[in-house]
Amino acid sequence: MNIKPDCIACLLNQALKVSKLLDLDDTASKKVLNKAAQILIDRDMSHTPPQIAKDIYHAISEITQNDDPVLVSKLYATKEALKVDTSFVKTISDAIKLSAIGNVIDFGAQKQFDLKEMIQNHFSRPFAIDDFSLFEQELKKAKEMVIIGDNVGEHIFDKLLIKTIKKHYNIKIYYFVRGKPIINDITKNEAVLLADCANIIDTGVQTPGYDLKESNAKAKEIFDRADIVLAKGMGNFESLYQIAKRTIYFLFIVKCDVVGQMIGQDVKSMIFKRE
Repeated sequence: MNIKPDCIACLLNQALKVSKLLDLDDTASKKVLNKAAQILIDRDMSHTPPQIAKDIYHAISEITQNDDPVLVSKLYATKEALKVDTSFVKTISDAIKLSAIGNVIDFGAQKQFDLKEMIQNHFSRPFAIDDFSLFEQELKKAKEMVIIGDNVGEHIFDKLLIKTIKKHYNIKIYYFVRGKPIINDITKNEAVLLADCANIIDTGVQTPGYDLKESNAKAKEIFDRADIVLAKGMGNFESLYQIAKRTIYFLFIVKCDVVGQMIGQDVKSMIFKRE
């Protein structure tokens, strides 16, 4: 998905949010915003939002000398996710829905939503786009599955999904993570919590979305051969939708108008879409 004008404002706002999170002084904050603005000026509209976000966040790391500027947010998100009582999850369908709702944990999102409120209000609601029946049919025959992780915090609910699937099916599950810290996306450091139920794959990707051009050879090989690929979050949707040459299930919450307009759904809609 190529960048839209609304994405430009969102990316600038993210640069400001990081400046506030790091408690930068006015001079340093202006330097961050100037650099973000220059990157946006220099890039044309053929880039995806995650590709430009990578450049902006790398610039922030250089300016602040901080390789993981959103670390505090990631730690807090994990702590809050671990507090959630998930005893109501009984089926794979339940686990899919909670995993989708967990996608509201997103430092880079245009709109921010409360996790507990979303669970209370959305768990009983249907998906706006629901291809679960197709997913279930494929799951019955699958031997290997890839889940492309998104944000730290929601990975707690991804773990529940993986464990629930494995209760019903003998399937090998690979969990893809980013190659280095970018926004609040999951890396192998945070994914250690899933090592007891999934094979963690460092994809080498440095964008906040699974960019096929950046993926290392090992991840590409697994991505191509897996019976099922499930991509979590809007960043992976923006990077893969109508780009990848294989079938992918996209699981996320619509958190911005641009993505909502692309798929014809409102903000806060739950999406489980097969392409």
